[in-house]
Amino acid sequence: MELRRLCVSGFKAYDRCIDLEGSTLIYGPPNSGKSSLLEGLSMLMQSRGEQWILLEGPLLIVHEAEDVHRGGDVASPFTIEAHWSFGERIYGYSYTYATKGGYVEQTVFEDFKPVLTVAKRGQRGAVIYPPDLSAELCTAPYAVLNEDVLIPCGEVADERFKMAERILLELRVGLKDTFYYISGRRLAAWKYTYETHVDLLPATSVGPEGQYTVHQISRILAHPQFEPLRDELYRVLRQAGIDDVRVGLISTGRLAMYVKSRGGWTNAYNVGNFTKSVLPVLVQLVLSNEGSVVAIDDVDLAVPEEHAEGLLSIYLDIAKRRGLQLVMAARSRSFKEAARRLNATVVEL
Repeated sequence: MELRRLCVSGFKAYDRCIDLEGSTLIYGPPNSGKSSLLEGLSMLMQSRGEQWILLEGPLLIVHEAEDVHRGGDVASPFTIEAHWSFGERIYGYSYTYATKGGYVEQTVFEDFKPVLTVAKRGQRGAVIYPPDLSAELCTAPYAVLNEDVLIPCGEVADERFKMAERILLELRVGLKDTFYYISGRRLAAWKYTYETHVDLLPATSVGPEGQYTVHQISRILAHPQFEPLRDELYRVLRQAGIDDVRVGLISTGRLAMYVKSRGGWTNAYNVGNFTKSVLPVLVQLVLSNEGSVVAIDDVDLAVPEEHAEGLLSIYLDIAKRRGLQLVMAARSRSFKEAARRLNATVVEL
């Protein structure tokens, strides 16, 4: 499975559509729409299988709907569209939503061509494409990446309707646990100590802000089942400027992480921004399920230009060995040039 196309329209400030092939660096100046693309994808993926688009979820939290609608106009719909390769076929999906009025529209694609479009009509839904296929849905089509959205009020024998059902089922099942997102806010999550108990700690994620990095490192170091990952972790730690790492209890219900760098030990909170930026990414790459897409916003955050190619090379090497597709956003020209030298796809905005 590989992400092949990503589009957003009416979402935040920009309309953007990009094609991807393999690991991809999205390059552009500040305020060019890089983060909007990754946040739109994250919103879609955290809503997979849900009965509604989730503004607040495990990948992204949007406190006010105005924050994602163009110009804050909640009556103006936004659209998020993505296409993935599944074997020899490419399946796509778009979700259009307006908070005010609750309008919703969905399209299912095969090989980038629309197969079926459904939209809310009154309190129910209806097929609006193809125009010669007339079918009423018994419920409004709010469910996201879910074949349950296609519940007709009567029998529909048209093969295009059945094909759309099969594609939605393939997407719902095939995309489960295959996406991770690390935002540009990962410097803010570091603390001196952390609670030992975390409700619903993700099995294979450091969290979008890297907030579970210390907990995941603790699991990798302590649990026997993570022994293969432990060797991988130590292999890549030096790329974050770390010689060694320890995590342990310092008081009841609190743990802390200490790192050894340049011959001395210190609390992880005291390390530089380079290490704070890079370590969550490295741990996420080590933890991610094979075959997943890992989206990294501001991949160049706090990274000196002279380290761009070396660090990007490590990221791409881990991705290749683990079968991951990286979708990275950067504004640093050194990262763009390094990505091209390393044969990664570069998309300029």
